[in-house]
Amino acid sequence: GNDHAEEDGDAGFDTLFGHPYGALPYGNIHFASPPSSSDVSAAADGQPSSSSSLWHPDKVRHDGLGPNLRQLNDEQLITILSFVDGPTLASGICCASKFLYVAGHHEELWRDLVLRRWGEVGFTVRDPHDTAEDDGSAQGKGATGCWKDIYAWNHHPSDSTKTIIQRHSPISMQGIYSDTFFRSWLCRSFALQPSWLSTHTVSSIPHSEMTTERFYKEYEETNTPVLIKGASKTWPAVQQWTRDYLLSVASEKRFRATSGAAPLPAQFTLADYLNYCDSSTEEAPLYLFDRTFATECPQLLHDFDKSLKTSCGWWDGETAEFGHDLFGVLGEGRRPDYQWLIVGPKRSGSCFHIDPNCTHAWNAPIIGRKRWIFYPPGVTPPGVFPSPNGDDVCMPISIGEWFLTFWDQHVERRKDPDVRRRPLECTACPGDVLFVPHGWWHMVMNIGDDDIVGGVAGGEERGVSVALTRNYVSGSNLSDVLRFLDSRVNQISGCRDRGEAIQPDDLGREFRKALSEVKRCTSESLGEEKKDDNGEEDKGRWTDLLERAERKAKEGWGCDAWVDLPSTCPGSGNADKGNCGDPSEEKDEPTDGTKTSILARAKQSSSSTNGCGVSAIPASSGSFSFSFL
Repeated sequence: GNDHAEEDGDAGFDTLFGHPYGALPYGNIHFASPPSSSDVSAAADGQPSSSSSLWHPDKVRHDGLGPNLRQLNDEQLITILSFVDGPTLASGICCASKFLYVAGHHEELWRDLVLRRWGEVGFTVRDPHDTAEDDGSAQGKGATGCWKDIYAWNHHPSDSTKTIIQRHSPISMQGIYSDTFFRSWLCRSFALQPSWLSTHTVSSIPHSEMTTERFYKEYEETNTPVLIKGASKTWPAVQQWTRDYLLSVASEKRFRATSGAAPLPAQFTLADYLNYCDSSTEEAPLYLFDRTFATECPQLLHDFDKSLKTSCGWWDGETAEFGHDLFGVLGEGRRPDYQWLIVGPKRSGSCFHIDPNCTHAWNAPIIGRKRWIFYPPGVTPPGVFPSPNGDDVCMPISIGEWFLTFWDQHVERRKDPDVRRRPLECTACPGDVLFVPHGWWHMVMNIGDDDIVGGVAGGEERGVSVALTRNYVSGSNLSDVLRFLDSRVNQISGCRDRGEAIQPDDLGREFRKALSEVKRCTSESLGEEKKDDNGEEDKGRWTDLLERAERKAKEGWGCDAWVDLPSTCPGSGNADKGNCGDPSEEKDEPTDGTKTSILARAKQSSSSTNGCGVSAIPASSGSFSFSFL
């Protein structure tokens, strides 16, 4: 690693454990030395042979793949191996040569095998703390990942067979040079650096100093992030949720977990998912982002919903005078998805994205801290390349890759002469609640409770992070939501896979109708409709708000995250195309958001300042070429 620390930088890349199979970056091949003549086999005539005549710097790969397979690069080889079934991969491919042993144990191969076979029905994850047969080493404690072990455990349904299944213990090979194998390991084994966690520029306000009027005027209306310290400390969720408690109320409930790098989602019981979190060291681990927890396990909802309305009255849809959670007028089943239980292993999280449907959000860590990085609307983060229409985004596939590749560029962005374009950062702790305004790019990394700021991350690297979040529409973003529902129909999310939900083509019309029909009440308990002085029925509760929002929506976007192309402005007849961006760039890039065009642009510029997608879709991962000694 590099021993010199730049300003705001760190002393090279520290890692938590060595590559389990001994792989090195391909650049290291230039430092490989040929064997001495005494180590070289005698030639056929019995005379010593020159080592250089037999030696190849990439000999393990050259000999291990043979004349045909060695013509492929490592990514192509992995693609071919992805068509091989588990037993053949384990007992055939991995036994064929040293190089194929390493390639055949590529973690993503075994993950995809498990998800394709058991992802929809669920699978069992062995408790990593059950170390009866482990040797006590870091490898024996699950430091190498767990997908091959998961496959083996679920492949043998008989309990008698399972009792003799041992965890996989990797063998380190010499002479393996591969950016493909090394990069994925580096991006999952890096240690958190002090400078990644030390900057705090998001406004932080004690809960005792926050009022509904202040929150709305200073933060919601100005679309500014704010961390409200101590806002959730009285919630039963914050006070009671431990692993044991969660298992007691939801152990056998099934939850859905996904990853931008995985081909399919997975169904986990909470017990199995917590075991997975304890053993996972993937580059982009499966992240439990479950929208059904409130119906599947009502106790979890009970543990925070009422307390939220008491401690954070500005987020109480029943009493907020400025309008809150306006999608709620559609009814629970008909509205887009809006609340999630979020669980993931340490150093998991979400890559840069903008929240869906122009909504604001709040996020409350319950177990473990979260590190947040924000970029203002219209300012694209380094390493993120959205297509002009906002449908696709090219970006690093994992959080680790972004930090290792683009951190220096991020540090430079902190110094932007225009302070309005500078990124904001903070660490949210259990007991805090963070307001996430609409249109802001943001990345989140789970950093646990025991990582040390001011030194290389320490403590136990296994563990779990738990949080709650809700997305909502209020008076402050209603005009942008209405404009979005009209002009970005193909980007509307949270309703397409639910038959009872209002579908994107109808959502704008139905939302307006429902808002206009909400009546004012003189008594919530009696539900009596309010009358004016002449005894006529008064206007609806949100009529004035809706009328103002309609006028603002017609004038244009209130947030710089979205820019209309001429052909897609509301009322143009092509509003459902969903284009956003600078019209001058339409001729330079295809509007289909293809990976090739975005990657070509990525080589020319480190950032893009035009257009933002509603949600970040990891379309590709970058490449590394290291030469570490």
